[in-house]
Amino acid sequence: MKTITFIGTGNMASAIINGMLNADYSAGIITVYDKFAEKAAAFTERGVNVAPTLADACNASEFILLAVKPQNYAEVLAEIAGSGTDINKKVFISIAAGISTEAVSKMLGHSAAVVRCMPNTPLQIGHGVTALCKNAAVSDEDFELVRAIFNSAGMTLSLDESQLNTVICANGSSPAYFYYFIDAMVRSAKAQGLECDDKTLLEAICRTVIGSAEMLMASGKTPAELIRAVTSPNGTTERAMNIFLAEKTDETIDRAMRACTERAEEMSKSFGA
Repeated sequence: MKTITFIGTGNMASAIINGMLNADYSAGIITVYDKFAEKAAAFTERGVNVAPTLADACNASEFILLAVKPQNYAEVLAEIAGSGTDINKKVFISIAAGISTEAVSKMLGHSAAVVRCMPNTPLQIGHGVTALCKNAAVSDEDFELVRAIFNSAGMTLSLDESQLNTVICANGSSPAYFYYFIDAMVRSAKAQGLECDDKTLLEAICRTVIGSAEMLMASGKTPAELIRAVTSPNGTTERAMNIFLAEKTDETIDRAMRACTERAEEMSKSFGA
């Protein structure tokens, strides 16, 4: 495995690093840098290298994963470009929503090798889903190495870059949709007088969600087929489903997902690509 540097040590960077270490990647191939030194220092307990400066961090590795906020990209990439780092010998991994491989190259002032990734937060517990694409400067071998890193904390799918803004609505932002639905179910059950403490009720609903998702994946059936299987004529499920259908909930979901994609497109334009 080649070496990798993480610029920024927030939640997503931590999740990826933990996934790698849990998958038996050597801590010695990982370097971290954060402008807040105390954040980076916390990784020394797991044997990860900590670079004192951004230039040292970039020179330490062949892969550079950018785990900084989108609004800080231009500043950080300009600093990297001016640090003396040989950009020709690096592969940059971007996990920021809405920032294209072309935009990363422009901000570096160089035709860099860039892998663009759209991970989601369940990566933190080893159940992430990450969409990836690459520009022409990235070799197939290096792209597979990046895929392997993200596979260590979940699953990956390769897409054309034209799809990366759209996939955000399906994997990147979608955990929030499910949290919203679960929260609404908890609140409704409590409002109806269900005598169950909040923690137990939340766990029961979460386990129902997990079980339903696993059943869907294992059954080989479509969601529509499983809806029919659990919906008895004139029964409780049918009564509930009739509300969703009458309220055109599927159209609300569609509008929300399209709004997510539209925002990603707006962000791309703001970065000039």
